[in-house]
Amino acid sequence: MSREAITEKEERLSEQQRGGIPLPGESAPSVLREDEPALPRTLGMLGAGLVIFGAMALVFNLMDRHPPVGKGGSIFSLAIGLCGLLFHAAFDRDKQFRRLYMIFGVATLGLGVLLCVIPYPERVGDSFRFGVPCLLLSLLFQVAFLRNEDEPFFRDVAQRVLLFAGVAMATVGLLGGMIRSDFLLPTGMVYSIVGLVYLIAFIGSRGISSDLAYYAALGVCLAGVLVCLLSVGRSLFTAGGSTYFTGYGAVLLTLGLVYALSGGTLFSDSGILVLIRRELGAFFYSPVAYLTLFGFVVLSWIAYTNFLDQLVLAELGRGGSVTEPIVQGYFFALFPVFTAVVVVPVLTMRLLSEEQRSGTLEVLLTAPVDETMVVLSKFVAALVTFVLMWAPFGLYLAAIPLSGGNTFDYRPLLSFFLALLITGSAFISGGLFFSSLTRSQVASGVLTGAFMMLLTFVYFPARMSNMEGTNWALLFRHMSYLDLWFASLDGVIVPKYLLFFVSLTVFFLFLTVKMLESRKWR
Repeated sequence: MSREAITEKEERLSEQQRGGIPLPGESAPSVLREDEPALPRTLGMLGAGLVIFGAMALVFNLMDRHPPVGKGGSIFSLAIGLCGLLFHAAFDRDKQFRRLYMIFGVATLGLGVLLCVIPYPERVGDSFRFGVPCLLLSLLFQVAFLRNEDEPFFRDVAQRVLLFAGVAMATVGLLGGMIRSDFLLPTGMVYSIVGLVYLIAFIGSRGISSDLAYYAALGVCLAGVLVCLLSVGRSLFTAGGSTYFTGYGAVLLTLGLVYALSGGTLFSDSGILVLIRRELGAFFYSPVAYLTLFGFVVLSWIAYTNFLDQLVLAELGRGGSVTEPIVQGYFFALFPVFTAVVVVPVLTMRLLSEEQRSGTLEVLLTAPVDETMVVLSKFVAALVTFVLMWAPFGLYLAAIPLSGGNTFDYRPLLSFFLALLITGSAFISGGLFFSSLTRSQVASGVLTGAFMMLLTFVYFPARMSNMEGTNWALLFRHMSYLDLWFASLDGVIVPKYLLFFVSLTVFFLFLTVKMLESRKWR
């Protein structure tokens, strides 16, 4: 019997079973459509309203119209409104919205460049303190656009804008700082840092598999190595080299090292560096890093305003005298210590506990990596994020000379950065160890918070009257990171005070590796 006959017989039988009523033909699946992002659009609408309100209030304040909201309130309204718009830009994939935000990002970049180069109100650089926030705001909106854009042409245009802007700012900052030392601080340094952030954003969005991104990362690394060599050579082999190094060479060397390490980490195929890039991506593709950074910006702004109030009162003779190093009273205060205590549990509580809860740790360890590489990669990524969180504190200080204020001794900041790096290593390693003990992020965060509180309160027993001059007081001073911070802000780094925190870092990392290896014993 032919195939056609069998088919006709089956159709006749099926019609008889249906009572002679033909069934409708089979239809294709319905079109799937994404749900509308109600929360991002609501926050975006509220953000737009706050931006308009804050902008109008700020204009009226600048015109001395005395609106009900002061200049500080209008700036705060603008900041909160821009955060709402940025949240909308990051999570709304609608084509019209994302293209609108792309245009806004490019326009903000043009405005930032214009403010940095126009001689207003008197000379070039007078509006620099307004141009830099525009450059950073542009970067955030362009990254949010690239997160959702799926058409290659528009992605390529936005990425090349990031590349050209980053190269231009890095060139101006590094080259101008090497030619003119007075340009390096703070203008050249700020240009260099913002340019590096633009280049990292380009490489991250493009992917290191792209030839253009690979050569951009290689160029960043080579530029950093060249700056390091020129800084060291000028300090060692020129007249007055030691004076140059303590004045500007150390800053230039630090910038060169940051460029070299950033570029090397981005283009290298080493297993540990690939894992570090993975962990950093996990931080900055989640809202945790941005919420933490926003909290740091707010708290550093409060600390900065309190610091300025102290300077103004001292200038008017209504408060105590302020002597160099003035940054000591800025960093060694309640808000910086509070932020350090809070941010470490936030950064570390999910590092290993979430991997164990979701089962991704077993998948990760099936790759050609061992427990030591996994622990070190998570440690380095969290430490880099922790150090970056302190950037707003330094950027606020750059506003003092840019706004026409007196220059201050910046060199204690270098010693403080070293102390912050060493003590931050101990904090992060402790949080990483507590994260390996449990599958619960909350439990890990509580344990890390208790650990941070213990290290903080060690500062007080050494100052009790019955402890003065005893061996216990000396022990507590060695264990107190606040004592180390205070000494570093005075421009003094004593190696023996670093030993405890280095030992603590090694000890906790060793315990974390052994905790992961203990999985093989079960």
